[in-house]
Amino acid sequence: MSQYIIRRLLQMIPTLIGISIIVFAISQMVPGDYITASQNPNMTAERADQLRAIYGLDKPPVQQYFIWAKNMLTGNLGDSFQHKMPVTEVISTYVWNSFAIAIVTLILSWTIAAFVGVFSAQFQYSFFDKVVTLLVFLLMSLPSFFIGLLAIKYFALDLKLFPTGGMTSAGLNASGFAYIKDVASHMILPVSVMTVLTIGGLTRYFRTGMLEVIRQDYIRTARAKGLKERTVIFKHAFRNALLPAITLLGFELPGLFGGAMILERVFAWPGIGQIYLASLNMRDYPLMLGFTMFLAVLTLLGNLLSDILYGVADPRIRLK
Repeated sequence: MSQYIIRRLLQMIPTLIGISIIVFAISQMVPGDYITASQNPNMTAERADQLRAIYGLDKPPVQQYFIWAKNMLTGNLGDSFQHKMPVTEVISTYVWNSFAIAIVTLILSWTIAAFVGVFSAQFQYSFFDKVVTLLVFLLMSLPSFFIGLLAIKYFALDLKLFPTGGMTSAGLNASGFAYIKDVASHMILPVSVMTVLTIGGLTRYFRTGMLEVIRQDYIRTARAKGLKERTVIFKHAFRNALLPAITLLGFELPGLFGGAMILERVFAWPGIGQIYLASLNMRDYPLMLGFTMFLAVLTLLGNLLSDILYGVADPRIRLK
């Protein structure tokens, strides 16, 4: 196992080099730069050239790439043009806000989808299965911003049950449990909307996986031995039905830190998603490139985690 992990980690090196080249090349193809994106009508051409020299934007693209890659190897992702601070500090400031709602959403969505998918497959073509299928396709067809705005309209504005947005109440100087309680109340709406949007596709994966497994011969044998239906479903069938979903779980790792750009904007949540979106609009290349590489590393690690979990879920799989 250890040799397999070390080999996979070494294989990530050329992959990350290729990703860095492609991402940097795409950023160079985008018209304009941070100076032009700032849209300052009072800026003269001479001042613009001076700023480009200060930010290193006047150098040839190849030279810019090697300078950026060399600094990245030492852990220096550069300074954000927009925030006037190191990229690593910007990421560490906002990424945990996104992680907070993402991890709660992950736990809720996978738990609900697993149980709903299992029971939907167990009672295939029943009224429960038809209702679940209808709700799944309905949720998958609605845009996230529409559900978010609808939740704000009814639960925040009309019923006044939850805050309309933000992470904390304005002017709140609380700490300890009072602070956690305030943040939790602001998390309810975005977490609920993200969970509703996520469980649709996951439910279909679990349902399809269970339908394939419960028709296998060993499931019939387990039932013929007189085992309880709950034991047959959750001990024998569900473990093998998890294999297709494990692939999705690997991709959840970058999603935990990537943020939800649209929903963070709708709920005014200070997460990394809308910060990353703003860096694209403002041509903040150090932040854009640094966070993209951060997500690339998490994606590769997520794939490695998926392969390891395959062996845990199915002992017949050997990692070589």
